[in-house]
Amino acid sequence: MTPNPYLYEKLIATHQAQIRHEMQQIHLSARARQQRTLVHSTIGSLGTLLIELGSQLQRAGQRSKAPLHSA
Repeated sequence: MTPNPYLYEKLIATHQAQIRHEMQQIHLSARARQQRTLVHSTIGSLGTLLIELGSQLQRAGQRSKAPLHSA
């Protein structure tokens, strides 16, 4: 029995469309993971910056409250 060329082409086209769809899903999933990583990294850097700023402000406050020595 010889396969019908029209049906064979339709089968191939359907299979290719399915593969394209799967590749798009993989790409979207990878992009979402990458964006999450960027957000976490940014938040972590911001947290570190705020802690450093708070430490500097605290040190500056302690210096301003230190007794002045008169000579």
